[in-house]
Amino acid sequence: MAELVLHVPDIDEAGKDYAFELAAAWLDPQLADATLRLDPEFGPGSLAVHAQQNGSEYLVTGRLRAHLLTECSRCLGDAKVPVDVELAALYTRGGAKSGAHDRASDSELDIDEDDDLSRETFTGNDIALDDLVREHLVLEVPMQPLCSEQCQGIAVPKHLRPPEDTFGAADAVDPRLAPLQRLRDNVPAASPSGTRAPAGGKTPAADAPRAGERGPRQPDTAKKPKKLSNKLPNKLPNKE
Repeated sequence: MAELVLHVPDIDEAGKDYAFELAAAWLDPQLADATLRLDPEFGPGSLAVHAQQNGSEYLVTGRLRAHLLTECSRCLGDAKVPVDVELAALYTRGGAKSGAHDRASDSELDIDEDDDLSRETFTGNDIALDDLVREHLVLEVPMQPLCSEQCQGIAVPKHLRPPEDTFGAADAVDPRLAPLQRLRDNVPAASPSGTRAPAGGKTPAADAPRAGERGPRQPDTAKKPKKLSNKLPNKLPNKE
C-alpha cells in the first residue's frame, strides 16, 4: 500500500507543500531487492515536495534526502550511500490527454522540454510518489560502492593461504631477471656532480678535464736551446 500520497482535490494552481518522513519501516521493504537499507546512525530520511495543478496535470517538485547502507563491492561490508537529490515529475490522470490549455500553461510553470522531468500517470484522486522516490534512491547508488577507498577486500584465512615460498619473498628477484640485476649492480653510480664514478669506485679529481675539454695550461719549465750566433769571426785562424 502506498504511503507517500498526494490528495488531488487539495491541490490547486497555487500549489501545496508536503513533507514526508522516510522511516525504516517503509524504506527497507521498498529497497530490499536492491540490497539497500536505512543507515540507523542517521535516522529516517525526508521528502519535501511542492505540488501544483496545471490544467489536468499536476507538477510535483521536491528534494529527497536519506542515508543508506549497501554492500561494499570488495569486502561485502557496509558501504554508506548518502542521498541528496532533487526530483520533478508531471502527473497526468490515466487516459487523459493534454489539451491546448495544458500546453500553453507549460511556459507559465517554467517547464522546459529539455529538463529532466518524469512524466507519470495516476488514477483516482490520489498521486502515489512511492515508485518515484524508490527510483531516485536506487539511481544514487554507485556502480561499485566501497566502504572506503583503502578497502583491501576480503581477508584470506591463514589456513587457506599458500606457503610463503610459493611466490617467494616480497623482495625476492625473479630468477629470469637475475642477469639484469647483475648488470644494474655493475653500472657505476652517478656522483653528485652528475658524472659517473669509474668501475673501481674512485671518483675523478675535481680539476680533471672532462671528455672533449682541454685541461689547464701547465707552465713551460723545459730548457730552451741556445741560439747560435749568426756572426762569423773577422779572421780565420791560419793553418800551418
